[in-house]
Amino acid sequence: MRKRKQGRTLSRNKAQRQALKRTMLVSLIEFGNIKTTLAKAKELKPFAERMITRAKKVKNETQLSVVLRRLKTELPVKSAKKLVKLAENYATRQGGYTRIIKLSTRQSDSAEMAVIEFVDIKKDDNGDAKREKKKDTKQESKKVMSSKKIATKKSLKNKQ
Repeated sequence: MRKRKQGRTLSRNKAQRQALKRTMLVSLIEFGNIKTTLAKAKELKPFAERMITRAKKVKNETQLSVVLRRLKTELPVKSAKKLVKLAENYATRQGGYTRIIKLSTRQSDSAEMAVIEFVDIKKDDNGDAKREKKKDTKQESKKVMSSKKIATKKSLKNKQ
């Protein structure tokens, strides 16, 4: 019986599940978002959030080495360093670093698909993730409306 056992088995043994979570987290850190099945995304979310919380505890150079040593057992060095940089963006956030967005089912086997991504993060030209700053939507909408009015006036003049 499976009483009081937490988590999904994902049709894998323990070592394979851990390896799957690690590789998915490395991909998530590298690309910012990944498309996967809903069950895998739900398993990855708490694992990723724990790792970000660990990485947030870095305050100086000595703590960096301690945290990297802990993370290196679970992640490659390159990904662990990226995770520490990423965690700096969430210094004031109390949790909820990732979100899951449900997609339509996969056509081949009707599996529920989802995208898991970091919250408030976008990629810059160098490929590094940066935190998005919230924009004033009212000013943005005014600019769009004024540009539409100008465009329609020009098209009316061209028709005459």
